[in-house]
Amino acid sequence: MTRVFLSAVALAAITAVPAKAADLPMQNSAPAPFIAAVPVFTWTGFYAGVNAGAAWDDSRLTLREAGTLFADQLDLSGFGGSSSNARFNGGAQVGYNYRFGATLVGIEADINRLRIRSSYTTAFTDDSGAEALRADQRLRWFGTLRARLGFTPTEHLLVYGTGGLAFGRVHSDTSYIGSGIDGTGPYAFDYAGSSSSTRWGWTLGAGAEYAFTNELSLKGEYLYVDLGSKNYAATDPLRTDVGYNVKSEARFHVLRAGLNYKFNTY
Repeated sequence: MTRVFLSAVALAAITAVPAKAADLPMQNSAPAPFIAAVPVFTWTGFYAGVNAGAAWDDSRLTLREAGTLFADQLDLSGFGGSSSNARFNGGAQVGYNYRFGATLVGIEADINRLRIRSSYTTAFTDDSGAEALRADQRLRWFGTLRARLGFTPTEHLLVYGTGGLAFGRVHSDTSYIGSGIDGTGPYAFDYAGSSSSTRWGWTLGAGAEYAFTNELSLKGEYLYVDLGSKNYAATDPLRTDVGYNVKSEARFHVLRAGLNYKFNTY
């Protein structure tokens, strides 16, 4: 009888433990570890940046007689030929790229400060008096709106060609002054003319760009810019002579480096 009683007590104790354990609150399992997304490099997206470099003038000023004023007096051939003085230029750009496969297409706009000046002067004296002829041209600033088409030989290197519209401020002026005494007595003249306007033209170039981080890239670029030509006349309001005409052509080369910051990298 005693052994039966002890067996019943032991069985009750064994079955009571799981029942009490079932009454305990359940513990939540540990959360899965958070893994941050790894940024993925892509050329696709908007970007903005700055640039700086040098510009070489390739402009030309051509003077042509409009009457007989210069007959047997002044040879205009070769006056105002193209020059090659280099000047600093700098500015900023914005654009958008889209890459598919190894090919990239994009559009870019920039605005730049420019201080190119071409000046030509000739002076002479003869038996009757002294005369001086001068022509001057200045390019103040320019901008472009260009398409870009390139390919990526490696993931972070872009090689491209570019071309599109160009515009810029061009000022040109000329003067021809003289005085002396001829067979009819004292004489003096002061011919002058000028043109100042924002001109439109075209640009073509090429470049390479390397992304050294997911956001920053460094580029080197060459552009040839042609802002077209403008004709104007030099006259003296006090004289009846026709005067002369000036053809002002504005062209220049640009070699520059640029730093871009790209948005929306992943």
